[in-house]
Amino acid sequence: MTDALLLATQLRSLSDDELTSLLRARRITDDSRLNDFFDLAERLLERQRIERALRTCDRRMLLALSAAADRRTSHTFDDVTSHIESFGAGTEAAESALDGIARAGRLALVVVDDHRVNPLESVSAAINELRTRGLPSTKTLADHLPTTLGAVEASERVDAAAGERAFTTTTAAGEIITELLRAPAKELGRGGLALPDARRLAAATGVDFDAIGTLITALAAAEFVALDDRHWAPTQTGLDWLTLPTVDRWLRLADAWVTAIPDDARPLLTTRRDARWAHSVRAYALWLYPLGGDALNARVDDLVAQAEVLGVIAHDTLSQAGRELLVGAADAAAEFVRATLPREVSQVYLQDDLSVISPGPLSPLRDARLRLMTDIESRSQATTYRFSRSSIDRALSAGEGETSIVAFLTDLSLTGIPQPLRYLIADVAAHHGLLRVRESSSDRHAVRSSIRSVDDDLLETLTVDQNLASLALHRVAPGLLESRFSRDLVFWALQDARYPVSAEDENGQLIRVTRHHIATVTAEPDADLTEFVSRLRASVRGTSAHPDDAWLVRQLELAVRSKSTVVVSVAMPGGKTIDLSLEPTGIGGGRLRGRDSTADVERTLPLSSIQSVSRADV
Repeated sequence: MTDALLLATQLRSLSDDELTSLLRARRITDDSRLNDFFDLAERLLERQRIERALRTCDRRMLLALSAAADRRTSHTFDDVTSHIESFGAGTEAAESALDGIARAGRLALVVVDDHRVNPLESVSAAINELRTRGLPSTKTLADHLPTTLGAVEASERVDAAAGERAFTTTTAAGEIITELLRAPAKELGRGGLALPDARRLAAATGVDFDAIGTLITALAAAEFVALDDRHWAPTQTGLDWLTLPTVDRWLRLADAWVTAIPDDARPLLTTRRDARWAHSVRAYALWLYPLGGDALNARVDDLVAQAEVLGVIAHDTLSQAGRELLVGAADAAAEFVRATLPREVSQVYLQDDLSVISPGPLSPLRDARLRLMTDIESRSQATTYRFSRSSIDRALSAGEGETSIVAFLTDLSLTGIPQPLRYLIADVAAHHGLLRVRESSSDRHAVRSSIRSVDDDLLETLTVDQNLASLALHRVAPGLLESRFSRDLVFWALQDARYPVSAEDENGQLIRVTRHHIATVTAEPDADLTEFVSRLRASVRGTSAHPDDAWLVRQLELAVRSKSTVVVSVAMPGGKTIDLSLEPTGIGGGRLRGRDSTADVERTLPLSSIQSVSRADV
């Protein structure tokens, strides 16, 4: 029986869930050209698809398939283990190959039935071809683990360095979300951030330019940022994350990294917890996935880069927190990191020069509120903030008042509120809203917003400010300007230019305007294969009296086309059944024609008398 006949029979025996899992694993989507299990079998046996599947197989699966290719014919599980042990491999390697056979069977790279292994000629041919391009022999595949991966112990030095990196990354990740909230970052069509946005984020975070992409990847894995119309923006989950304590924020990032590790890459990490990790993981990856090639190297490099950024490893060694993460002990990992982090503080020093010195990482909720009314000058364990007219005006526009700002700073400060800062807050509050922008109800000349103020000289300044020329502001009456642009656009242009602007509704009531863009994570839809599976099932249904008619005919048609020898079970008069070894040559008029290879004669059989078709012994 050909590969297609053998595999189609196996595919038909699978449950719907098993069949769906196979289709997903082999990346087979619904295709109108795939009308039955025979079409599907032939698609799975295409050389390019076989090679692609083999490149995802680990060493034990390749060992099993290589041993099957050596045997060529149908054989038992004991034959497999005996063959592998004949190369001097231990019992563990031989037994693990049996697991490899089962997993290869689920990928339709071998057919397993009744505790027998049936190699597929197409897969064996592909393996033999790959041997000429670097695939190790069966003997080499059975070898023990590489001896170069020596065990090392984590140390206080490793944990301290890892903890420092965990703190730096968590802080920088928070800065990225804050900056993306202010202005999303464009993702290029070929991948990667647009250069101006990458530079902007590097400046905002204080980290190396080259690390921004890795941080975005970590945030995206945790669904704290997402792409929206090819722009990275924070999600609501990301904004909520900003309010968590530092150790909890790190844990959410690290746990997302672990969760996102692909199933086929997980053994690269979880089995090397005691090794010189980053140094050895690529060598181990090439040993575990001999056909992985450049694609595997790229994936491993990405995983290692993420681990380094998150403080999972340091000095080429897994930290204690990293080890706990990889065995699923997240709480224990958090405790190791907590011990290395600087202690969060709840109060700061307010200076006469309008600067603010935080002696340690400020608690997240207080940090977020202080940022609303200040600008960040330097970022480290001791952060420096600074008040300015525009920063206080920004806080007022966001809903703070003079009283609420003073009350917050009184509770926050270890040194009270310096007199210069009190004067500044009072003066900005007195002038806040000097410019008020609202939507215009007039459609004259497509006017969409207006700006009013009691300070006519200030309005005149707006009309001659070249930074605002794009707003096309023009005076229509004393104390009133108009623009053809929307209220929100005009509001943000004036605030960015550091004018004392407020937004109001049509009744003159002050309102809060936000330009924050919140992205929504949209998972790629999983292809629904239900209809496809149902169509495959329907393709083999015959009549109620002869439910397997369509299946038998399709088997015979394929045998005719491939000139394969099959065993045909024929019902004889009197109830007896005989098996004939035939090479079918044609089907027509309800009859099968074929050459009986045993008797060396031509036979013609009624299709109605054929009970089954099975694989001929080879």
